[in-house]
Amino acid sequence: MTGHPTNPASTALEPSAEQDVAVLLALLDAEPAAVRRTPWTWAALSDEEAAALRRTVWRWVADYNLVHAVSSGERIPDCWELHPGLAHDLAVMVWVYYDTHHDPRSTPLMAGDYHLRYLPAFRARLDRLLGSDPAGCRAGEHPVSWRTSPGEIRLPPDRNQPVNADEENMALRSSFGFTAKGKSLDAELPTPGSQ
Repeated sequence: MTGHPTNPASTALEPSAEQDVAVLLALLDAEPAAVRRTPWTWAALSDEEAAALRRTVWRWVADYNLVHAVSSGERIPDCWELHPGLAHDLAVMVWVYYDTHHDPRSTPLMAGDYHLRYLPAFRARLDRLLGSDPAGCRAGEHPVSWRTSPGEIRLPPDRNQPVNADEENMALRSSFGFTAKGKSLDAELPTPGSQ
């Protein structure tokens, strides 16, 4: 799998939040529940869908940092994409938030459950999901870890800019052995040092 990067050569305007959510909501309605591709599962998404989810997660992270992070030590750092577990968790949190606040079937009890159970649980595991140096990540100094070599760490200079085709989204590399569209997702992964 190539990491679903956005096209840096594109001159089109970035889609709006509503357009991104519409692309992802179509997955919930398009297929029978037994075979549907869920919009919170990175490995199940097409390039366009993954780009929409990536932008949606960035928006959620910005709102979380503005509203729910009460100190700099609670902020979600810009390198969240380089933390596979966090990237997967954030995709789920986006959809839990949507389900409890924006879905037409939302109720006050569901919203309360989000704020009293899901949000505190996410907060409690955030530092663990950031790995060995959460403070370093929050300071913009993503550490080299046992998962990556120095050459593999490639952050876009500005999260609002398209990601270069050579830059991989770590969240999309973690297929956990699942396949999509009849092929192994891991078969497309570059081997270390082959870039």
